[in-house]
Amino acid sequence: MPLDTLAARSRNLALFERYGALLTKHQQEVLDLSLKSDWSLAEIAGHKRTSRAAVHDIVKRSVAALEEFERRLGLLAEAGRRRRKVALLEKELASVKRRLVALETA
Repeated sequence: MPLDTLAARSRNLALFERYGALLTKHQQEVLDLSLKSDWSLAEIAGHKRTSRAAVHDIVKRSVAALEEFERRLGLLAEAGRRRRKVALLEKELASVKRRLVALETA
């Protein structure tokens, strides 16, 4: 799987975990099979007794809805900002601890 496809899949999964509850039950089921269980469109179509094209359309529209939720609410972006801030604070704390140890041993 190409990295861009893997990155897109990871983003879609993160969006689904954040906003999946806002989708219809049917959309949730199809995306769960597609993103979490890694079923092919044909497998989902057989399971849902519909066409592959219909499943493709549901996945495409559902992912577009998830992207729109993110555009409006920004929860995924905010979580990323918080992770980066926490990492920076942890790095600064480690630096302070090293300096403190150096002062105590001097």
